[in-house]
Amino acid sequence: MWSRNGIWVVCAVAAITAGAVWACGPDFPTQLLDHRDATLKATPQNSFAWEAAHLLPATDKLQAHESEVSPYDAPKPADDAASQGLTPAQWQRVLALRQSADGSKAYEDGKDLPEDLRLYVAGAVDYAAANQACAAASKPAESTTAATAACDKPDQAKMDLAIASFEKVLALPPDQATLRSVWAAYSLGRIHAQRANAAVNDAAAFKRERDAAAKAFQLARTRAVAGAADAQGLAVSSFGEEARLYLYNGKQQCSWANLYVDDNDCGTGIAAADLKHAIALYAAQAGHGSDSAVQSLATLANNVLRDDDRAAALVDGPLSQRLLVAYALARVGDGADSDPTTSTSAKPNPVLPALVQAIEKQGLDHVAGADRLAALAYGSGRYDLAATLAAKAPGPLASWVDAKLALHKGDLAAAAAAYAEAAKAFPASDDPKAAIEPSNVLLLGGEQGVLALARGEYVEAMDHLYAAASRAGGDGNTYTDEDGGIGYGNDTFYVAERVLTIDELKAFVDAHAAATPVPAPSKDKDHQYGSGTLADNLRWLLARRLMRANRYDEAQAYFPASGDPRFGTVDLRAKASEYASDLHHADSAWTDIGKAQARYAAAVIARENGMELLGFEQGPDYADNGGGLQGGSGHSAADLKQAFVTDGERQRFADSAAKLNWRFHYRYIAADEAVAAADLLPPRSQAFAAVLCKAASWMREGPPDYDDHYQGYSDTKPTGPSEAQRRVETYYQRYIKQGAYVKWNDNFGADCEAPNFDRARQLLRHQRIVQARHFIRHWLPVEIVASVLVLAGLVGWWLRRRRRRATA
Repeated sequence: MWSRNGIWVVCAVAAITAGAVWACGPDFPTQLLDHRDATLKATPQNSFAWEAAHLLPATDKLQAHESEVSPYDAPKPADDAASQGLTPAQWQRVLALRQSADGSKAYEDGKDLPEDLRLYVAGAVDYAAANQACAAASKPAESTTAATAACDKPDQAKMDLAIASFEKVLALPPDQATLRSVWAAYSLGRIHAQRANAAVNDAAAFKRERDAAAKAFQLARTRAVAGAADAQGLAVSSFGEEARLYLYNGKQQCSWANLYVDDNDCGTGIAAADLKHAIALYAAQAGHGSDSAVQSLATLANNVLRDDDRAAALVDGPLSQRLLVAYALARVGDGADSDPTTSTSAKPNPVLPALVQAIEKQGLDHVAGADRLAALAYGSGRYDLAATLAAKAPGPLASWVDAKLALHKGDLAAAAAAYAEAAKAFPASDDPKAAIEPSNVLLLGGEQGVLALARGEYVEAMDHLYAAASRAGGDGNTYTDEDGGIGYGNDTFYVAERVLTIDELKAFVDAHAAATPVPAPSKDKDHQYGSGTLADNLRWLLARRLMRANRYDEAQAYFPASGDPRFGTVDLRAKASEYASDLHHADSAWTDIGKAQARYAAAVIARENGMELLGFEQGPDYADNGGGLQGGSGHSAADLKQAFVTDGERQRFADSAAKLNWRFHYRYIAADEAVAAADLLPPRSQAFAAVLCKAASWMREGPPDYDDHYQGYSDTKPTGPSEAQRRVETYYQRYIKQGAYVKWNDNFGADCEAPNFDRARQLLRHQRIVQARHFIRHWLPVEIVASVLVLAGLVGWWLRRRRRRATA
C-alpha cells in the first residue's frame, strides 16, 4: 500500500546486486545533522552556474535555445518549420531551393518567398558550395588533417557570393527583413570569424576580419532586440561566437579542449585584455540562460587559476574578478570545511590564498562582490579579512559569513543572531542582484536548525528544519546534479521522531502541519494520485508515535483520512481503531480464551500493518522508504557523540527509542502479543500450537535484521544467533514441551494453520469435565462418608427442632 516506495524497490535490487546498501547513492540525501561541525563551519558558497548566470543579468528579452533533440525522435514537419521561424509551406519551399546548383538559381526560383528569405537561401546555397570540400573531408573515412586543411581553405569566390546575399538581406528596410536579418548577420559573423582564423599570421588582416565578425555578431543581437525573428536563439549564441574571437594566443585560436586540458599551455599566451573581453561576452550569454556559456566561463576560470600571475592580471577587472572568486568558491576545495569523519580542518588549497592576496593587493576599495570575497577569505583561513569584507557588503551572504566566523570563535549566541540577520535579508527569488541562490536559502534555514539543536532549542530547531524542508517540496529533500541530495526532510523527521517529546511534536503539528485535502476520485483507473505532502507525512509520523505510546484515541486524527488514495487501499484509521479495540478486549474479556483471541487479533494487525500503524520513520523500521532498506536516514547513539550535540538531545534520543529496538520492531510486538495469547490458551490445543507457530513465522520471514545476521550488510561477522533466530528456537521448544502434536510439526514456523479458538473452547470444556469426573472417582469413599454425615446431621437437626415445637 506504500506510495513512497517505488524508487526504493529499484534501489533495493541495486543494493543486493552490488553488495552494498547505498547502490543508489544520490537518491539518499546527505543529512545536515550527519556531520554537524562540517555543516556549520562549511564555507558559504553559491553554485558556479548560478553565479555565472548572475554576473551580467540580461536587460532584454533575448533567450538561449540550447535544448537537444533526441536523435531517435524525428521532428514533425510542422515542428521543423516552427524551429526555422517559417510556415510549413515556406519550409518545404526552402528545402527544395537548398538543392539548387548555386545561389543565383535558388534566388531566381524563389520568387514566391519574402525577399529576405529568398536572399538568405541564395546565400546559404553559396555558403554550402564554398565549404563543399570541408564537408566531404569531414566524413569519418577521411583523416583529421585533411579535414582541417580543407575547412581552412573554402572557395573564396563562392564565399564572396554568399556574403553579398547576406549583406543584401541586411540592406533591406527592417520591416522587410524580419524573417532572416538575424540569421544573415550571424552568418556574416561566422564567415569573418573563419577568415580571421585563416589570417592569424597577418596582424592587420586578422584585426580587420575579427572586427568585422564582432560587428556582425553585434548586429545580429541588435536586430533580434528590435523584433526580428530568432527562432533558433542565434542572437544569444552570437555572444559566444564573438567571445571566441578573443581566445587567440598570437599563434592560434584556443579551443575549449585546449583550455580544459591541464597540460596544454595554449591559454597562457592570451592577452589579459582579450580574456576580459571574452569573459564579458560569455557572462552576457550566461545571463541570457545559456548553459554552454556557463561551461565556457568555468573553463576559462579553471585555466586562469592554474597560474597565480595570470589570475593576478585579471583581478583588476570587476567581471573577471567576480568570475575567479565564484569559481574558486564553488569548484576549488577550501580548508574551512572540516573532514566529516575527524572534524579536523584540511590545509587550504594554495590557489585560494593566492587569489585573495592578489585581490587584496589591488585595494579593498576596488573589490567586486565583497561578500563573495569575504566567503573566499573565510575559506582560506583569513578570518579577520573575512570580517572586514563582510562589513563592506551588508546582506544575507555577508551575514552568513558572520555566522561562520562566530561559530569559529565558539560563540553560538552571536552565530544565531547572524543567521537570523541573514534570514531577514532574503531577497526575492527573481532579484537579479540577489546574493544567495534559492537553494542556499534552504540551506541557511537548515543550518539554523542545526545550530538551534546545538543550543538545546529543540522546538526552534524543528521550526527551522521544517521550514527548509517545506520550501524544498516533495519529501522535504532537495537534489542537484552536482551535489546529489541534501536532507532537510530527513533531518526534520529525525527531530520530530527522536528529539521532540510527543506533546511538543503534537503542538507543533497542530500549529504548522495541517492535513491536505483528499484528492477527488478519478474515473481513470490508471490515474496516479501522487504521494502525501511533507505535512501529511509528519502527521502520520505523529500518529504512529501516539500509537506506540498507547494514546490510541489521539492518534486517529493524524492518520491519513479514510479513502485517501495517496496512502494506499487500507483504511489506516479503521485499522488503528480495530487494533486499539482488540487490545482493550484482550484485557477486559470475560474468559481467558476470549482475551487470547483478542490479543492474537491485535498481533495479526501489528504484523500485517505494523509499519503503517507503529513503524518508526527512520531506524529501526525505516518507514521513510517502506522498510526496503536499512539506513540512509536518522542517527544512532554513536552518531550523537559528535560535536554540537547536547546531553539533552542524547537523553531524548534514548528515551524515544523503540522498546524492542530491533529492525521491524513491530514484528517483535506482534510476536509478543501472540505469545501472550498462547499463555492464556490450553497448551494441548491446536490454537496454542498455531499462535506459537505464527509468532515464529513472523520472526523468520521478510528482510533480515541486517546488523545481526545478514553478512552482506554488516562489517562485522555475527558472533551468535540474532534475536529473531533466538525467539524462533524459544517458541519451538515451548511448543515441543507443552503443546500437542500437529500435522505441521515438522515445518514449524513456516507452515502454520490459523488458530481455531472455538476448538480451544471445546477442549477447555472437555478438560474441565474430565477433571471433574476424575475428581469425583478419586474421592468417592470420602464423598460417601461426607454425604452420610451431612445427611445424619440434617436428620438430627430436624428431630431436635420437632421436639422443641412439641414441648412448646
